[in-house]
Amino acid sequence: MGFDYFALLHHVDLRPIRADLSHIDSGSLLALHNYPADFARIYVERRWVAKDPILGASERRNVGFRWRDLPTQVRFWRPKNDIAIEARRYGIGDGYTVPTNVPGEPKGSCSFAVTVGRVFPDSSLLMAESVAAFAFQSARSLILKGRSVPIRIPHPPLTRRQLECLVLVAKGKSDWEIGQILGIGSETVKHHIRLARERYDVPTRVQAAIRAIFESGLTIEDLTT
Repeated sequence: MGFDYFALLHHVDLRPIRADLSHIDSGSLLALHNYPADFARIYVERRWVAKDPILGASERRNVGFRWRDLPTQVRFWRPKNDIAIEARRYGIGDGYTVPTNVPGEPKGSCSFAVTVGRVFPDSSLLMAESVAAFAFQSARSLILKGRSVPIRIPHPPLTRRQLECLVLVAKGKSDWEIGQILGIGSETVKHHIRLARERYDVPTRVQAAIRAIFESGLTIEDLTT
């Protein structure tokens, strides 16, 4: 998607857990990231999880947001400013955070960031929203592994045409454009996408596209060709 860093986590104090690990699984807590190890260590040692304006902002909204917009939305006091300064010192520039708050669990979020000086991939924000939701759901399922969970009856697989439609959805094509590319009508395209959404039990076409991409083994590079 054009980002260099990611962080998928519950907003909890991680001091009892080693900060140099790229993944944390303690009970029902979740934290996955590829931030520089030294920055992660400082973040944990200084208990910034309770002061991070990005995490604080994500707990008060339901949609994603650019980090650069925070100064106009969140009151920055000194410890919060120190986080941004330290992040840039370790090469972490602008980013985008998607709240992933689940009722009954600690607040959570999924963030994507670029290195300092790199062009921010604005065209990837819609994809980031969907990837964040799917990634958080998948990571939570790893926590539940081994526990007693209800057995889900698998849905029938996508047809070739449904997958083709969803791949084009992921490329940002409209129903009309998909129809022109595949040689079918717009209503037929809508029908295929509706069946795919029902198959995955998701409310939006983009969420269905993300699920299909992961299940079919396609990569982001495949979507740009």
